[in-house]
Amino acid sequence: MHRETIASRRTAAAAENPHRLAADNRAGPAPALAALRGRLVTVIDRPLNEGEWDLVRAFARRLAREDLRLRFGHAFDVGDELTFRRFFDVKPGIGEMSWTLDGAGAIAGIAHRIMVSRTEAEVALIVRSDLKQRGIGEFLLRHALARSARQGLAALSASVLWENRAMLRLAAKIGYAPRELSGGSIELVFTLGPIIAAA
Repeated sequence: MHRETIASRRTAAAAENPHRLAADNRAGPAPALAALRGRLVTVIDRPLNEGEWDLVRAFARRLAREDLRLRFGHAFDVGDELTFRRFFDVKPGIGEMSWTLDGAGAIAGIAHRIMVSRTEAEVALIVRSDLKQRGIGEFLLRHALARSARQGLAALSASVLWENRAMLRLAAKIGYAPRELSGGSIELVFTLGPIIAAA
């Protein structure tokens, strides 16, 4: 059975325990993701509460500086609370954050999605440095694609540094169209539709 609940302003009280938040138990069609089937995905479309900030802070402390640089364009001190919150905050009304947990209840990977128009959103991923190459990024990206398609969006885009080979390989595996080259990055576009929505 497929179910997904979003922690919204209406359910902020329930979000005090982030381990009990939302789920999408489909991992997508790729056989390599079989080990992730049944994994919960938390989706938050409102400002994070302090318990959620603690989870995200613990996640960020386990990110290598190079992984921060590849995701945000430059490394930063995760101990700098203002910078940390600016990069990991959820923008109410246009943004949401999705994550999945490891077996110990810590965040394994995060996807941010921000609406850029009525029919398109931008997505960005980061996987904990000690859990890379285990399908978590693909799992979260496929979840974001399917969720966006079900919501009627036409496309998801992503701005990726040319040197972020892991993300470029993942995008090629899923299928994308290059939209624009800018300096050291490329903008990728994932076209959505009924097949992705059903994934």
